[in-house]
Order: sequence, then C-alpha cells, then structure tokens
Amino acid sequence: MRTKKAKSHSDQIEREVEKSISKFSEHLMSNSKWVKLINKFVQNTTMILKIEFKKVQNNQIGELYLNEDTTFGFDYWNNGFEGCNSLGGWLTFKEIEFIIFPKIVNPNKNTLQDLKEIEKLINSVGNFSLEINQDNLKLNCYKE
Repeated sequence: MRTKKAKSHSDQIEREVEKSISKFSEHLMSNSKWVKLINKFVQNTTMILKIEFKKVQNNQIGELYLNEDTTFGFDYWNNGFEGCNSLGGWLTFKEIEFIIFPKIVNPNKNTLQDLKEIEKLINSVGNFSLEINQDNLKLNCYKE
C-alpha cells in the first residue's frame, strides 16, 4: 500500500506532466503505439544501438535502455517503463516529448546506427512524425 506522502508526490508529478503536455496542440502518440514500437525495437536490438529521449517537464535528455531481454509486463507496461532509462525510476510514455536515434553511437569506436534502416523499421509499425538529418533520426511525440 502506498503511503500518503508517496501518493501526494505521484499526484504532483502527474499534474506537472499534464500541465507540460497541455502546451502542445498535437499529441502524436498513444500508449498502444508505444507498446507496438517498443516491441519492434526489442525484436531488432542489433539495429537499435542507442535511443535518447526528452521529457516534457524539463530539458533533461535521457537514454532508454532496451535489449533482447526487455520484456513487456516486467520492464515496460501499457503506459510506460519501469527503469530502463538513464534518469531512473518510472517513465510514462506521455512524459516523452521526442526520442532521438543518434547516427554516431560511440565516437571513440566510430560506432554508427543506420538511420535509414531504423526509419524503415519505425514505418513498418505505423504512421509516425519523423525528422531525419545527417546526425540523427527524431520521432516526435508532441507538436506545438
């Protein structure tokens, strides 16, 4: 059972998220789209080397940690991630403003992601708002 203090903190975070997403005119993702996308990423972890994300509440950039052992119902759920990110703790899908796949994963080892292949992979799941340039592939979850 959650304590009153924990529930109050959780409610405060929920209010912050709701206030932050109210600034966007378009909400481009749903929880079901997220689950399908994450399932596809987990099935293709040899291609998906690094995923960064930005939260709606602040300017923090974090990293999602997905591998072939990432499991629905344990690491991620219908509404978000439990752990699996560099910022720690729960991360609900609606908190994510965008995700980025950087082309250069590790500059010291010259490790690169194939952005065109990742774009094809994402498009195989459905319609998404994508921006691609020479440095990264960005999937927008909200638009102003």
